[in-house]
Amino acid sequence: MKKILYLHGLESSNVGDKVDFLKERANVLAPKIDYEDDNIEEQLLYMVESFQPDFIIGSSMGGFVGYMLANRYGIKNLLFNPAIHDRSLEPELYSLPYDFHNYDMEFNIVFGKNDDVIDPEVSKEILDRWEVRVNFDEVDMGHRVDYDVFVDMYNKYIGNEL
Repeated sequence: MKKILYLHGLESSNVGDKVDFLKERANVLAPKIDYEDDNIEEQLLYMVESFQPDFIIGSSMGGFVGYMLANRYGIKNLLFNPAIHDRSLEPELYSLPYDFHNYDMEFNIVFGKNDDVIDPEVSKEILDRWEVRVNFDEVDMGHRVDYDVFVDMYNKYIGNEL
């Protein structure tokens, strides 16, 4: 059974219908994350190294952190509205620099066309400057990820690999 590390957003939860959906399909680690914790980096690195996920799924702040973890460890990913700019806080992540890029990595990123928290156009410009290989999807949603969109994108990028 494949393993998925699910990283919730800053003001989101690690429980709910999306995590339940994932648990029906894979072995899922969905930790409750305090992005303001001074030891967050140590905790995240330990989770990845001990759990060894096949996929990382993250949303917003979890998408930003998921981007950095996937980049460092070469893990397949699905990131929703990653907070690669205009974050309301900066997690203590010193060994996960986001200006270093694994150019062999490919990222799957879903943007909400109506996101008023993380502007998808700014995100795309930044990713383009970073020369990151990205599969973009733009869907009709805001910053919060609709369940139906979550399922559709999971099926598109992960479902056929399990």
